[in-house]
Amino acid sequence: MKRLIVFDLDGTLAESKSSLDAEMSRLLHDLLGIVKVAVISGGDWPQFEKQVLSHLPHDETLVNLSLFLHVERSLPVQRGLEEDLFEDFTTNEKEKITSSLKKAVEQAGFKVEKVWGEVIEDREARLRSPH
Repeated sequence: MKRLIVFDLDGTLAESKSSLDAEMSRLLHDLLGIVKVAVISGGDWPQFEKQVLSHLPHDETLVNLSLFLHVERSLPVQRGLEEDLFEDFTTNEKEKITSSLKKAVEQAGFKVEKVWGEVIEDREARLRSPH
């Protein structure tokens, strides 16, 4: 069995810039009951609160949810959040993530005909616990 399932938010779990619909909320909640799930977005914390967390039951399954978001370095100060709520990835962690993504794409046999820019882009994402 897989130990982690990773989804992009916009265009995968929800329509772009939209909240999870009722069916997706139920399915994601059910999945969180059996496996760890990560949701990735180029958005910020308020976007995750509005589009994802406000549509999930706040129960013990949230311990299995990780959110990978793009936030400006000033966000904790502007919102009054403690800096230790956020974790930056180390260089080694970034290299391992990139290597794992490339390996998974290769194993899946996924081929892209034409690429604009980097296939895997480091946007200085940070991890924040939803708790």
